[in-house]
Amino acid sequence: MRDIFELEKHTQIDRSQSYIRSYPHLISWFSERERLAGADVTCAAHMVYGWMPTILELHATDGFGVDDAAVLLNTARSEGRLNDQAITQLAGLVNRSVVGASKLLHFLCPDTFAIWDSRIYRFLYQKAPHQYRVNNVREYQGYLELLRNLHRDARFPAFHASINEKMGYPVSALRALEIVMFQHAVLSEVPADPGYV
Repeated sequence: MRDIFELEKHTQIDRSQSYIRSYPHLISWFSERERLAGADVTCAAHMVYGWMPTILELHATDGFGVDDAAVLLNTARSEGRLNDQAITQLAGLVNRSVVGASKLLHFLCPDTFAIWDSRIYRFLYQKAPHQYRVNNVREYQGYLELLRNLHRDARFPAFHASINEKMGYPVSALRALEIVMFQHAVLSEVPADPGYV
C-alpha cells in the first residue's frame, strides 16, 4: 500500500462535489436518532444509496428484516462493533452488499466503521475489484483493523487536521483515512465490475 501520510499532502478535495457537500447532513440525520426502528432503517438505507450510484433493493427474508437490522444497528452504535455474522446479515438485507452495509454503518457510527467500496479495494490491493473480492466481510474487517493501526501512527494528528481543513468540516479519523484512499485509487488500471461500487 502506498504511504497514505505522503499521499495526503497531494490530496485535493473538491468541496463542490455532491458527495462532499451532502456528507455532513447524512451524519447529522443519523446522530439525531437515539435509537433506530425498522422505518428508520428503510429511510437510512435509501439515503445512503442516494449517495451512491447504485439503486437500493431491500432483501428482507422471513428470518431477517428491517426491524432485525434496526436491532443490529443499535447494537453497533452501543457496542462499537459487529461480528462477521451480523455484518453479513445486514449486507444481505441491503442489496446483498458489504459495500452498502459499510456505508450504512459508517453514517451511523463514523468513529467505528469506515466506508468500504471498490475504489478502496483497488487502492489497497491494486487488483480489479470484482464483486467476490469486495463483497467480503473478512476483507472489510481487515480494512477496519488497518485503519485503526494507521490512526495510531504519530503522523495521524497532523494528517487529520489537514483533511478536516480540506473538507471544510470535521470528519472522523476513519473518514479522513478513507477519503485519501478513495481520492488516490487508480481508476484507469483495473476496471471495477459495472455498477459495483
